[in-house]
Amino acid sequence: MTNTRKKIRKEILTRSHDRAGFDCGQNALNRFLQQQARQANDRHLSRTTVLVEITRPTRILAFYSTAPCEISPAETLPGLTGYPHPIPFLRMARLATDLSVRGQGFGELALVSAIEDAARIHREATALYGLLVDAKEDGAAAFYRHFGFHQMDDNGLTLYLPIRDCLAL
Repeated sequence: MTNTRKKIRKEILTRSHDRAGFDCGQNALNRFLQQQARQANDRHLSRTTVLVEITRPTRILAFYSTAPCEISPAETLPGLTGYPHPIPFLRMARLATDLSVRGQGFGELALVSAIEDAARIHREATALYGLLVDAKEDGAAAFYRHFGFHQMDDNGLTLYLPIRDCLAL
């Protein structure tokens, strides 16, 4: 990860953040951030967290969205074959980095932040089996595998990081 020399903090997305100024190069992710993310926060459907530079707190460098979920059946998870109940996860639904800071490690910082969120929720609120992500394509899946995520489905695009690994971070 490149040393950016920027002091970064994470915040929950609010009206004060410059959503229109964010561009990750993918229209669907830009549109989600600009038109849906804050409303989903307000409706308690998902939580979008942004990484901002302390000296420019309205500028979004990266973001990720999470929501609780359950998966069933558990046959694809080690040690859970035959478990009769849905398995709780924190799902990271979206992650994106602004093109202006691409390659500077902000995607990794956003991912680590989401992993820390899963660990905190597991410790403080409710049990989770791990952090789940639906990669959009093989390159994204490779990014997550690089950080220890395990393949969950046959197409290799649904991956998870066990909570023990989240806690170890």
